[in-house]
Amino acid sequence: MANRETKERKLLALMVVDLGIDAEPEVAGMEGEVRALSDEELDKTLAGRLDLPYPLDAEVLDRALARVEEPERLSGKGPGGFTGAPDMSHEARPGERRGEREI
Repeated sequence: MANRETKERKLLALMVVDLGIDAEPEVAGMEGEVRALSDEELDKTLAGRLDLPYPLDAEVLDRALARVEEPERLSGKGPGGFTGAPDMSHEARPGERRGEREI
């Protein structure tokens, strides 16, 4: 059966797609909610989202989870992942540069 981390990632991917969320702070908040679920709540939620009977059959769950596509940023496979940290990939503004004071 899939490990907890995989289940959490797949549930989060389903939620992001369903809600059409692409903002990092919102996804980071949802990550916390998913992580707070007990193992039983996580399995029940996945069963409901994937239209599977509960209690879950390990093989059926693994096949269903394999079909859930994760956006690149959620899977952590690509550059950047949802970390909850502010996006610092932009050029620093004058007041943000080290050693500079805003006039």
